Amino acid sequence: MEDGQWLSAEDKKKMESLKKELEKLKAQHKDFAKNKNGLSPEQREEWRGNSQRTNEIYVEIKELRHKNIVEAGKHG
Repeated sequence: MEDGQWLSAEDKKKMESLKKELEKLKAQHKDFAKNKNGLSPEQREEWRGNSQRTNEIYVEIKELRHKNIVEAGKHG
C-alpha cells in the first residue's frame, strides 16, 4: 500500500512535510555525532532538541500511517 494512499490531501501534505523535516534532522544528527567530543554546550542542547523532535516526528508519522490503514479498511 502506498504510504498515505487513503489520507486526505491535508494529511498527505503533512506526512510529506514531516518526512522532509526528518531527513534534515537526520543529517544534522550525523554531523553532531561526528563531532560529539568537540561540541559546545549550546550545540549539545541543540542535539538534544534535534533528538526530541526526531522522536516526535516518528510518532506523528506512525499515527498518520495508522490513520491511512484505518481509512483503507473503510474503503476496502
